[in-house]
Amino acid sequence: PPSFATGMRQRKQQQQNQPRSNIQINSGGNEDNDYENKYNKSHDDNASSIQQQISLRREKRATHSRTQQARLAEKSIAELGVMFTKMSSLISQQGEMLERIEDDVEAAGGDVDAGHDELVKVYGMTKGNRGLILKVFGILIFLIIFMKLY
Repeated sequence: PPSFATGMRQRKQQQQNQPRSNIQINSGGNEDNDYENKYNKSHDDNASSIQQQISLRREKRATHSRTQQARLAEKSIAELGVMFTKMSSLISQQGEMLERIEDDVEAAGGDVDAGHDELVKVYGMTKGNRGLILKVFGILIFLIIFMKLY
């Protein structure tokens, strides 16, 4: 916004550039009336010029304020865009992690099933040889007792 001194210079230039009219009202040759009319006209011109400058300054301030608000809104929208970009990348990373976890759970389930099958096989083999195992343990116990006595 222009300073006060700049406004005063502009006002002086406007006054110098405006054509001066020598309006004379002859109502009997009264010079005081002529002077008052000239003074009132120049005073009215100055007042309207000042009012125009004030209204121009107000419009400039309002325009500047709206520009600042628009820039602030633009900055906020840009920040939101960055946030949404980060959030979308986080969501895609989480999706990939969930897929890996799901694959690991399925692999663990398969391993548990395979382990169960192996345990069933071992149980079946030991169940069929139960008699033989009892005979071997019996012989071992007999030998241990015999060795202690001897």
